[in-house]
Amino acid sequence: MAAGCAAVDYLEPLPQPGEEGYSAQPRHHLRFVMENDSPFGSDCNYTHGTRIDYARALAKNSNHAFGISLTQNMYTPQHHTNGAVPGEHPYAGYLALGVAHLYAGEYVGNSIEFQIGTTGKPSLADETQDLVHRVLDCERWYGWGDQVPSEMTFQLSARQDYRLPWFEVCTDNGLQSDATLFTREELGTVSIAAETGVYFRFGRNLPPAMQVTGNHAADYGMGLLRKPDYDPTVTSWYVLAGGSVRYVARDMFIDGGVFHDFEKTCHKEPWVGEATIGFGARRKGVDYYVGIVTRTPDFHAQDDDTVFGTFNFGFHW
Repeated sequence: MAAGCAAVDYLEPLPQPGEEGYSAQPRHHLRFVMENDSPFGSDCNYTHGTRIDYARALAKNSNHAFGISLTQNMYTPQHHTNGAVPGEHPYAGYLALGVAHLYAGEYVGNSIEFQIGTTGKPSLADETQDLVHRVLDCERWYGWGDQVPSEMTFQLSARQDYRLPWFEVCTDNGLQSDATLFTREELGTVSIAAETGVYFRFGRNLPPAMQVTGNHAADYGMGLLRKPDYDPTVTSWYVLAGGSVRYVARDMFIDGGVFHDFEKTCHKEPWVGEATIGFGARRKGVDYYVGIVTRTPDFHAQDDDTVFGTFNFGFHW
């Protein structure tokens, strides 16, 4: 056995709650996510996203948990004008509250989340962006009067994580690698879409895989795949890289709402690819992660890929 790696036979079923050798999991998981494109240019297209989520195990050492989340997203055109710009992303704001059920399994983990939210003025996107830009003395945007109309939204999202055992390696000096394949489905007034992708990690004392790459619905700070060789008393660090492909049948932030007329300024791309790279660490139950995400154009007339940074803090106890 390699030095620094726990003796875990991944080919045998892992111990279940109540059985000898079961690794107790934290019951509480609180995460803060912020995404912003300002480090890589001016505000445009998907310009900012914030998500706060909390997951709690249903019982001590339980594989099941419930979660709640609060999400706010902002979208703007490339040019600063007093209204919508033909050929550019429309102004759009989104604010949603979600409830979820999560399951952390041995080879497969899954989560399902229902969100109820709003677009338009009640999303507070205009006020939030204006406040932040005032504080930071940044250029202000005056076109929010022509944003996607106010509308109550309903969204059901699900995610499945699959462990890829053949990528799990531990070297003599304790360095480790692993990989996770995931699928995602979205159905509702906000979006109708399907996605699949894979993420790879390399580091030391890898913690349970977290959904650290974005503020997507059904993604929580709680790891969906159990990892009994993780030692919570030892500091973890890792490099993460991955990508996904997504088919989009409907995107409310481009197509407009369901119950109100909306004059489109652009037309969505049905296929969108995404790649990410980042660095994460966990120390004494606290996660830190910073990454860069690049996404192919969301609509036909978009000149460049969308590039933004993602920053995460998570607490587990």
